[in-house]
Amino acid sequence: MVWKGLVFLTLWLHLGVAYPLATQSFPMEGDLLAGRTVVIDPGHGGLDPGARGKQATEDRINLEVALALKTWFQHAGARVLMSWSKPSDIPRNKKFRVAQRVDWINRTHGDVLIDIHCNSGYHTYRGPQTFYWSGAGSYHLANDIQQELQYWTHTRRGVTRINQYVLRYAKMPAVNVELGFISNPKDEVALMSSGYQRDISWYIFVGTERWFLKGRWPEKRLQVPPPTHLLIRD
Repeated sequence: MVWKGLVFLTLWLHLGVAYPLATQSFPMEGDLLAGRTVVIDPGHGGLDPGARGKQATEDRINLEVALALKTWFQHAGARVLMSWSKPSDIPRNKKFRVAQRVDWINRTHGDVLIDIHCNSGYHTYRGPQTFYWSGAGSYHLANDIQQELQYWTHTRRGVTRINQYVLRYAKMPAVNVELGFISNPKDEVALMSSGYQRDISWYIFVGTERWFLKGRWPEKRLQVPPPTHLLIRD
């Protein structure tokens, strides 16, 4: 089963994926990530909706993408834990405070943490970006995810360190994926689309799975350049 899953993933990574992914069907049942625990934290929720666009609030977008991401990981055999998975998990008159999130995250003893957020800033800023705080594991995970997001969206945004409480105190490799700028009109429309939500969750998943699979190879093997034909994506 592992070999079939690896062949399937390799084909998708190196032969290319037709856009949009939302119209595709993925027979992905496998066990490539069996025994792994993935923790997903959709940012904000309850009394704290996060950043606001002209039509959308960040917390709802974060949750929809997190739920789609959870499905991909489950198909690959991983155990997935979410800090919240439906609006009623956080009463609307309360905030799910960051310290509480981190305490829960660390009690899961997960292998990896993926924090999901939407960015906000000047109205011309757009595109997804992945952040980390410290550690080689977090750095390489952020790079693997951002490479997939760059491939899909052609964004020039790179990986950046950010002093974020959750990333700073999580006791596991941890990244924050900012899905796009809710303050940008085009990004906001995309972020509200179920197709975009499904697609971006796929690329976050692929980047994370690639990071996990690298860890199964001896370090000396990772230093050997792959055959050039495997670098062709389209």
